[in-house]
Amino acid sequence: MLHRKKRPLVSIITITFNNENTVKDTIESLLNQTYDNLEYIIVDGQSLDETVSIINQYEDKIKSRNILFKFLSEKDEGIADAWNKGLKLSTGDIIGMLNSDDWYDNMAVENVVNCLNINNSELSYGVCKRVNEKNEVTEVMDKKFNPKRIYLNFGFSHTTCFATRKTYDLVGGFNLDYKIAIDTDFLFRAFKLGVKFKKCSNVTFMRLGGVSTKFKSVALNENQRAMLNNGFNPIFVFIYGMIKKGILILQEFKLL
Repeated sequence: MLHRKKRPLVSIITITFNNENTVKDTIESLLNQTYDNLEYIIVDGQSLDETVSIINQYEDKIKSRNILFKFLSEKDEGIADAWNKGLKLSTGDIIGMLNSDDWYDNMAVENVVNCLNINNSELSYGVCKRVNEKNEVTEVMDKKFNPKRIYLNFGFSHTTCFATRKTYDLVGGFNLDYKIAIDTDFLFRAFKLGVKFKKCSNVTFMRLGGVSTKFKSVALNENQRAMLNNGFNPIFVFIYGMIKKGILILQEFKLL
C-alpha cells in the first residue's frame, strides 16, 4: 500500500440545509471509509433546524481521523452556488459530491482512487442503491454509460460521481442558471469537452424524495434546456423529450 503522503487527496463536498434527520448517516459514512487521505467540506445554507449543531458535534471526531475538515454556514443562492463554494474550498486531486441525505459504502473512496488517474481529465460513476424511508434498497442503478443513449439519460446517478481536479479545471464549476439540472448540465459540458467517463465499483446509497424526484417535470424541462445550451441536436432533444414526458405521464397514472 502506498504511503499516505503519496496517495491522492480526495475532497468530499456535502451541502446541507435543514437536514437534521439525515446528515448523521452522511457524516458517519465518511468516518467509516477505508481510504485515509481525505478532505471533508460541508457547506450549509444557514439551516434553521439542528443541522449545524449536529455537524459541530462531529468536528472533533472527524479531525481525530486525520481528515482535513472545513465547515461553512452562510446563505447561498441554491445548490449550484453551494457546490461552487465547496469547490473553492477544496484542495484534493479527486473531488466527490455527497448529498446530505445520501451515504457511501465503506470502500467507496478506495475504489474510486484505484479507478481514476489524477493526471487526466476523468470522471467516474458507480453503483447507486436507492433506498426508502426504512433504508431498504428499492432500486439498483448499475448501468454502463452509453454515449448513444445520452438523449435519454446517462444511466447513472451524479451522487456516485467523482472527478479529477483536472476535470474541474477544464469544465469549470456549476451553473447557477439551473435549479435542478445542475448536475446534468455539468455532465453534458464534461462530455462535450471530451472528459473520459469511467465506470467504477463504488456504491452510494441514495434516499428517495430528492429535488429531482419531487419535481420530475421541471427537472425534465431543465434537462432539455441544458442539452440545447450545450449544443446537442435540437430535433433529437425534442423527440426524446416527448418520449420521456410520455413515460412520466404513464408513471403518474401508474400505467407503467
